[in-house]
Amino acid sequence: MKKSLIALALVAGCGAADQPADNLAVSSLPSGQGGAALATTPGEAPRAGMTRLTGLFEGGTGPQKNQLCMIEKGGATQFGLVVWGGNMHSCSGSGQATRDGATLRLAMAGDSACTIEAKIDGETISLPAATPAGCGYYCGARAQLGAAAFTRTGATAADAMKAVDLAGDPLCDSPPR
Repeated sequence: MKKSLIALALVAGCGAADQPADNLAVSSLPSGQGGAALATTPGEAPRAGMTRLTGLFEGGTGPQKNQLCMIEKGGATQFGLVVWGGNMHSCSGSGQATRDGATLRLAMAGDSACTIEAKIDGETISLPAATPAGCGYYCGARAQLGAAAFTRTGATAADAMKAVDLAGDPLCDSPPR
């Protein structure tokens, strides 16, 4: 009797550990490891690449990091960015982002028409070398948006909120509750 109870306890304990965690629909890599949310379905391996836009993207080589934040809100994606140039001049703006495959359109919300067609490659977003003339409005004399690249450093709305504008205020508004 004792042997059968012990065997039953061992089988019950081992069976639970052998079952996959199918109840986890989304996993993400820790912030700072370039992790994007990786959508999975039960029994399927995670897919590489960017499946969600929400997060913080950084780049540049100077003392300040170029930053791009995006927060998906329902069907729309809000973005904010700051790109640093020489002598502390910068480009800064915000607006709506839309994705079409590997193309990301960043439409500035401001007094000058500026829509940039960026490219998504894995976890990196790259702006084209030449941007529309109206985009210069958002830049100081020694800064430009052209050829800026941003690599994901965080994949959550909280990570996106770490990006700040020139005055230290968040580039992206907080997500709805």
